[in-house]
Amino acid sequence: MIVSEPREEIAAWVGGRIGVSFHPPYTTLAHVDRGRIIAGFVFNVWTAHDVEVSLAADRFSRTLMRSVFHYVVHQLGCRRATARTRADNLDAQTMLARLGARLEGRQQAYFGDCDALLYAIMKEDFPYGLHAEGA
Repeated sequence: MIVSEPREEIAAWVGGRIGVSFHPPYTTLAHVDRGRIIAGFVFNVWTAHDVEVSLAADRFSRTLMRSVFHYVVHQLGCRRATARTRADNLDAQTMLARLGARLEGRQQAYFGDCDALLYAIMKEDFPYGLHAEGA
């Protein structure tokens, strides 16, 4: 089941998995299976054209990815989503590439002990977005 509430619980789950704390305003989406969050997204720093997306997951489903794309593009009206990951997190980098993200840069010491890699997913490139919807 895809849910957006309770926001604080979803944000705490994602934050605990990636080592950050979220402070409002933000919105969330999560995939809950048998009462347990298995994937969560936090959306913040919305600028009308872009939104920062933080995510953590045990696994992803096509339904969840379509829901995320729909939320970013249709509800928030964004053309792009921005994501950061630790430079030493190869699993996250692989997953972002599978989602259609492109590496845009590196931020030195962003996580304190590690650089961050900055990625963007444009709505035209999101594999679960426009092409999946038959646009």
